[in-house]
Amino acid sequence: MPDPELPDPDPDEPDEPGVVVSGPSEAPGPCRGPDPATPALAGSTIAVSGATGFLASYLLLHLLPQGTRVVALVRKPPHRAMAALTLALRSAGAPAETVQRVARQVRAVQITLDRPRLGLSQGEFQTLADSVDAVLHCAALTKLHGDAWELHRTNVEGTRQILALAAAGRRAPHLFHVSTAFVAGARFDGVVPERQLQADGFLTPYEESKYGAERLVHEWARTPGRSATVFRPSVLISDRAALPCAPQHTYAVLAAKLTLFLRHGPRALVDSSSAPLDATGRLTIRLLGAPDASINLLQVDDAARAMLRLAEQVTTTTDTSDVPPGARVHHIVHPTETPVTRVNEALQRCVPWLRLALVPDRPYPSGLERAVDLYGAEATAYLGLRRRYERTSLCELERRQLVRPPAPVDNPYLDAALTPPAMAR
Repeated sequence: MPDPELPDPDPDEPDEPGVVVSGPSEAPGPCRGPDPATPALAGSTIAVSGATGFLASYLLLHLLPQGTRVVALVRKPPHRAMAALTLALRSAGAPAETVQRVARQVRAVQITLDRPRLGLSQGEFQTLADSVDAVLHCAALTKLHGDAWELHRTNVEGTRQILALAAAGRRAPHLFHVSTAFVAGARFDGVVPERQLQADGFLTPYEESKYGAERLVHEWARTPGRSATVFRPSVLISDRAALPCAPQHTYAVLAAKLTLFLRHGPRALVDSSSAPLDATGRLTIRLLGAPDASINLLQVDDAARAMLRLAEQVTTTTDTSDVPPGARVHHIVHPTETPVTRVNEALQRCVPWLRLALVPDRPYPSGLERAVDLYGAEATAYLGLRRRYERTSLCELERRQLVRPPAPVDNPYLDAALTPPAMAR
């Protein structure tokens, strides 16, 4: 149910005064000033859920050199989690000096995210809560079409337990919650506002679970004495080839799946599908979508830098008397939407004999097309979006030259980002 205090603007009136959105315009020019190291949360102790994941590894890459002490809230036994965190940092390009900081600055605590007190005893839970200055909640189950109850348990109930941790801490730690730009749900057009949303249905169970989790954060933050920041990243990507067994971004996983799925070649697939080869020997797979659809793709390192700059503004503000209760929301998005056709062209360059066609209607899908819908849900769920995102927060950082505007997501970058790992070829 939408928050009555935060009305949704008319989607047909996208350009409100003072609001800056992402859109199809040209990417911004280079930033004139430097992008110095981010001192957000320097010298403090921060609890991080999902610390071994893709985004968290890039956040820690910048946090550890600032002297930040990290309590990694993990599912695995501590020794295995520390090894996974070290691998994730190395895969993210962390220099040896940063990797060596893990042993000195990171402590792993094994938890069960959706259990009361995170599965810890009362004493352990209180000691943990009292030891941190901030809580960064990155952990989430990201299966778009996963079981609805499993998604709710991890993403909603898990968030509820993280909120309990932040509420119990005697230092009144600030909560940083990683949501997603896709809490916009089934909003196909217009501008997604940079505040709590009025969702009008959802395209996937994942979106609904993240929407429910974010609503909990907004409700929690309305209590006096509590403070929270919500980050809504779009699809985060990287042109770095991930190390084996290290976390990968969504589109790298998609490319690997596609390569494995189609590894036998077009002739073998034609035998099990009603889709014929065309005159050039290519196999056409029709995908339900709009020819003018777009997706917001953002380089993960730019996302991490922007999030930490925004975190710095919270942690260095001493006078909060004029700050209204509730969570501050920031879209972590690229200023320019990427056409879906450009992504499909990059996927076709990975598999030259494949042709992906966006169609508005597909009355008789082949068995292969149905399988791709299921197997490639990371992409096929969002082939009809034409929406943009308000990004006033990031534009202000760019105006003040605190971060550089992200580079365009061009064909060379997409080709590198979608190169499947060697094990999938």
